[in-house]
Formats: sequence, C-alpha cells, structure tokens
Amino acid sequence: MHLNRSFPLFFALFSVMFVMTGCLNEDNQIPDNCYDGILNNGEELIDCGGPICQACDPCENGQYDVLLGEQWVDCGGECDPCATNYNGVLDPGEGGIDCGGDTGVACGELCGDGLLNGLEEGVDCGGPDCEICPTCVDGFMNGDEIGIDCGGGDCDPCATNGNCTNGLLDGDELYVDCGGSTCPDCMGIITWKVNGSTKLAEDIGVVGSLAGTTIMVLGTTISGEEIGLSLEAPALGWQNGITILCAPATIPTACGYTDVLGVNYTSTFGGNVTVEVDYVDATSGGIIVGTFMGTVVDAIGASVNLAQGSFIVPIN
Repeated sequence: MHLNRSFPLFFALFSVMFVMTGCLNEDNQIPDNCYDGILNNGEELIDCGGPICQACDPCENGQYDVLLGEQWVDCGGECDPCATNYNGVLDPGEGGIDCGGDTGVACGELCGDGLLNGLEEGVDCGGPDCEICPTCVDGFMNGDEIGIDCGGGDCDPCATNGNCTNGLLDGDELYVDCGGSTCPDCMGIITWKVNGSTKLAEDIGVVGSLAGTTIMVLGTTISGEEIGLSLEAPALGWQNGITILCAPATIPTACGYTDVLGVNYTSTFGGNVTVEVDYVDATSGGIIVGTFMGTVVDAIGASVNLAQGSFIVPIN
C-alpha cells in the first residue's frame, strides 16, 4: 500500500518537472537582463553599467580613478587598501615598481599593462626591459606624431601641412602618407596573380628606374620569380590616369614574367597586358603607382595569365 500511494505522487512530481523544463521556447524565454551573468544590454561590465543596469563598482572597473582617491588601479582611497606588490610604488625589497624581489613578477612582464611601473621611464616604455620611449628627436614617426618627430601633442608642428596618418596625399609627401620631408620613405611593393596563384615582391625586391622617358619597374619574389614592366611615356607625356598597352608591337613598352624555373613569358612573344597608371611622378626620386592584368607568352607559345596586379614603386 505504501508503494501504491507514493507512485502517483512521484508521477505527479515528474510530470510537473517535465512541464516546467519544457515550457520555455524562443518566444517566452526570459529576455536579456542585468542579472543573467552575460555581458549584454550595452553593459560596461557583466550585469552593471550601460543604459539600463546599475552603475559598476568603481573599485572593480580596472581603471586608475584618481578622483576616488585610488592609489593605484582599483585600490586605495575609497577602495580596499593596495597590496604592496601592486600599488604603483617602489616598496622595500622590490627590484622595480611592483616587480622583482619577492613579488614573483619579472619587471619585463609589465611592459604592456598600460601602467607606469617596473623599471619604465614612461608608460610601457624605456628602461632596460621595454621599448625606447618615443621622442621628438629619434628619427621615427611614433607616439602621436603625424610626421617624423613632428606634430602631435608633444612635438613641434610639422614643417608642412602633411599628415602621415590621414590616408591623403598632402604636404610634400611623395605619395599617400609616405616620402617628403616628414613622412617615412615610400616602400616599393608589387602584387599579382599568375594563373590564380598570388605573388608578392616588396622592399628591396622592388626596383624602379628612369631611362630617358621610359620607366622600368622590376619586382622579385623571395622564391625568385620576377615581374617586369618597361613603360614608355605616351605621346602626351606621363599623366595620372593613363592606360598603357604591352603587346608585341609596342616595344620598348613591354611586360614580362619569369617563373620559378626561369622560363620567361613576355608580351613581345604574344598576348597583351593592360597597365593603368593611377599616379606618376616621372622623375628620379619620383614614384609610379598603378595596376596591370593580361596574358604573356613564352618562346614556344605557352601562355600565363597575369591578374589583379598592383604596384607602388619609387623611382631611383
């Protein structure tokens, strides 16, 4: 009798549990809220901050809030006292601020935490462990400079109106954000595809030269493949936006490709390649920028397809 009385009760409880666990679906689930343990609703931290949740505890926000009287990140002042190995102070026994000694933290590990600690001279820079701090006389465009050693909040204004980080060709730049008196040198780069395989030549593997009115562009990949463009100035001279055709009858204008086995394919044997010159300064010390595509042929009539070619090549 005892088993008979308990079985219906067990069945009823099982039925209730089944109904309860099976009632939620995509339409009636509990919506995102400030108590779900998930970063949502525009929250600053999980379940706090943002437009609808309560403000986050400023002693747990991972920021150095000086206005709260914090001595370091999330400690001191109105927050819990700082531990001696994390207080922004060189305490006795430490080899550097919050590192070395008995702290168990090597000072070099602190070069990327956004704090002035360790043996740093500036935030995450200087000292024996971190990168050299940017200065206005180091010959590099670093910090918040807009040119080499000029502009930004700390250095003198740049000598021109150029801005080496704005994606524009301005000031006395040779090309967009490179060259001239204040920007880094323009680096040569040529990319293209041969029968669908991507090729890349860059930096010292790219050479541009001027012979009379002909601009020679040569790129060599690390595997030894080469691309060459011999571009004769058109009748109206070098201009931005011109189109040049490499074909058997256009010598000295010619385009060629040499594969990894040394087989030479060129427009002088057949096919044709179209070169679009987007920007050109056809002088020694100038630059040529453009795109190319087409077909080149080897000495026995085999061809390869050049596609999606582009180049930025300083002219020596």
